[in-house]
Amino acid sequence: MPKSAISVFPCATTFRDGTIELREYGQFNTEMHFHEQVQLLSPTSGTLFVYTEGNSVCVPNNFYVFIPAQVPHKLISRSPRMILKTIFLDMGHFNDRLTVYLPQELLDHFLRFGQQHWNLNTSDIMTQTGIEAFKTMLPILLAKPFQLQINAAQSDMMISICTFILEHLNSKLSIAQLSEKFNLSERSLFRKFKEEMQMTIFQFIKQHRLLKALHLLENRHFQIAQIVYEVGYDSVSNFSNLFKEYFGISPQQYRNKLLI
Repeated sequence: MPKSAISVFPCATTFRDGTIELREYGQFNTEMHFHEQVQLLSPTSGTLFVYTEGNSVCVPNNFYVFIPAQVPHKLISRSPRMILKTIFLDMGHFNDRLTVYLPQELLDHFLRFGQQHWNLNTSDIMTQTGIEAFKTMLPILLAKPFQLQINAAQSDMMISICTFILEHLNSKLSIAQLSEKFNLSERSLFRKFKEEMQMTIFQFIKQHRLLKALHLLENRHFQIAQIVYEVGYDSVSNFSNLFKEYFGISPQQYRNKLLI
C-alpha cells in the first residue's frame, strides 16, 4: 500500500443514516479507517485513489466508488481542486466489495436534492421517504461495475514486478524483458502474475497507463500528445480510442470536464 507525503486527514467513523457531504478537500491522505455505514463517494475536479488491505481502485472524475460498511480503507487525492460528494447509509450488503461505477446523473441529482432538503434531525416524512427511495434504487443504478479495477500485489516478488512495471510505463515493456529481469520463464511469469493479480501483465500495463494518463490530464500544461507518449503509446488516435472505450469520452473531453 503506497505511502504519501500529503498531510493526513482525520475521518469520523459513524454518521446518521442518509448523511450527505459535499466538500472541497484538495490534496489529502487518510489513515486506514472504516465506517459503520455503507459509503458512496464521487470525486469532482480530480481522481480519487482508494486502498483496502487487499485491493486498490482508481475513481476518475465524476465516477462513483462503493465502500462496504466496516471495510478498512484509506483515500488519497493528489488533485489540488478535489471535491468529494459522499453519502453514508445504513443498508444491507447488496455489495460486499470495494467497487467503482460509471458516472450517474440521477445519483448526482438525488444527492444534491438530499443535501438541500433532507433534515436528519427530525422525523420529517419527506426525508425518511427520500432516504428509503435512494436505498431501493441503489442496487439498480449500481448494477454494472466499472471494468478498470486493479488488485494490490501481495507477494514480495509480485510487488517487485509491479513496481518495475510502474516505473517503466513509458517504455516498451515485454514478457521477454520481464522474465529475464526477474529470472522466471515467460510461461511461469505469465501464470504467476495472472494467479495473484487476477489479470494478465498486458491488462495490468494497459490499465496503469490509463490511470497515469488520468493523473497527467489534471495538469493543463501537458499537451494530449505529450501525455500519450509519457504513458508509453506512439499514436494519439489509438490511445484516444482506448481511453474512450474505458471512460466513454475522449482525453480532451475528460480534461474539459475537469477544468469547468
